[in-house]
Amino acid sequence: MLDLRQERGATVVIVALVLIAMFGMMVLVVDVGGLLWKRRELVNGSDAAALSAASTCALPTSVDPKTPEQAADPLAAQNVTGLDPTTTTNATVLPSTCHTAKSGAVKVQYSQQQHLFFAPVLGFSNQNGVTTKAYAIWGPAGAANPVPIVIYTSAFQGQCDVSANLPPGSQCYMWFDNDRFTNSAFGFLNLNTTDPQKGWDVLKDAQCPNVGASTRTGWINQTGSVADLPVHYTVTDPKPTYVCRVSGLSNSDWTILRSRVGDVVTFPMDDCTQNVDQSGNLVTCFGNADKYDIIGFIDFDLQGVYDQATGPNGWGGTAQQTCSFTAKKVPNTAPNNIVSLLGQSPVGQCPQTDPTQPAPPQGPGGGLINLTVNGQPPGATYTYDATTQTITWNGADQANLNVSFDWWVNGRCGQPPGNSSAVCIVVTTVAVHVGGSNPCPLCSPFSNIRAVKLCDPAVTGSCNGVNVPT
Repeated sequence: MLDLRQERGATVVIVALVLIAMFGMMVLVVDVGGLLWKRRELVNGSDAAALSAASTCALPTSVDPKTPEQAADPLAAQNVTGLDPTTTTNATVLPSTCHTAKSGAVKVQYSQQQHLFFAPVLGFSNQNGVTTKAYAIWGPAGAANPVPIVIYTSAFQGQCDVSANLPPGSQCYMWFDNDRFTNSAFGFLNLNTTDPQKGWDVLKDAQCPNVGASTRTGWINQTGSVADLPVHYTVTDPKPTYVCRVSGLSNSDWTILRSRVGDVVTFPMDDCTQNVDQSGNLVTCFGNADKYDIIGFIDFDLQGVYDQATGPNGWGGTAQQTCSFTAKKVPNTAPNNIVSLLGQSPVGQCPQTDPTQPAPPQGPGGGLINLTVNGQPPGATYTYDATTQTITWNGADQANLNVSFDWWVNGRCGQPPGNSSAVCIVVTTVAVHVGGSNPCPLCSPFSNIRAVKLCDPAVTGSCNGVNVPT
């Protein structure tokens, strides 16, 4: 017969074994999970800190005087709960590289103790250190795979000046108008890098070949990509990269570009002060350019392509025009001495409503300028009220007042051009990559936002041959 007293204490052993297993599971779930979470926080913080330090080192001290440490630590602290980065030196660069070298690398390393809740029950320490490090490099953009449509380093294409401090998120519109490009085919480029139709990186007096519509289509939608295209401009050697323009464009080119709305699209950036004609003579920004000097690339989030004045793909608004009319028998006494500038004839040339008022959804209003009455601007004989768009005649009684002014109504892209074949693109800036520290005489140093990226020295080619701190 089984004596139950002989089994006394078995439950204690089983419970003890189960408790050990349970605490082991708790250690795995809570403590090891906490360590993995802390490591992920530190990885994020280290990556952000490395990119911030590299971005700082890419700029001269006159633009960004921070040290790598000063640039890195705040980003690490923002990304890691409870991290105090001021206790140690965390960012390292090679001597004489930060703020001075055209390319370089930074290493950051951060550590933090993670509290362990259940590990001490099994005889382990109540905390464990977690350490991560990250590398980032900076340097000229060097190359990119762009569409064949040029962006000038100036503001004459639209309201954004890409040679100034154009931060990510800036909303811009850019006009492509042969009146602005002086018959230079709307700024379309030849991206071929090899003969017989070479157009990228040619001599300034080279003869530029043309390319067919199917080739342009492939470049725009990048199904016929030519891979990365080099740019020679560097800090120490501002060597030009001349690129041929093309002719024979069609509406289909802009239709293909419209199919990329919603994409981040890379455009070549031109220092128009160095553009040349067919013989290699300097024509700057407003001459008949045969070759553009490409100094870098700009990434835009493409939001709209408008290639006609009206319709669903129209830029809207009214181009600047002159209204001239005659007001008869105007005395110098109220109320008959007040003349409205609105609702006059001819209807097609004179505004019927106030052109300066906003016209949603196209945006802010247009303008009314160059007002004269009998050839004179506002002054002693009459005053102008911009709110009511009227003039008040204060001079001697007049049989005729000859009134003239220019006016326009803004569209989706600000003031529309007079050229009905112009095209406007609406974009949001993603990044600007310029190959050197002074891309053009009028450029701000902010335009030299060089390319920065994370890298791993253990992966061959990841750091692009840049020496990294150990």
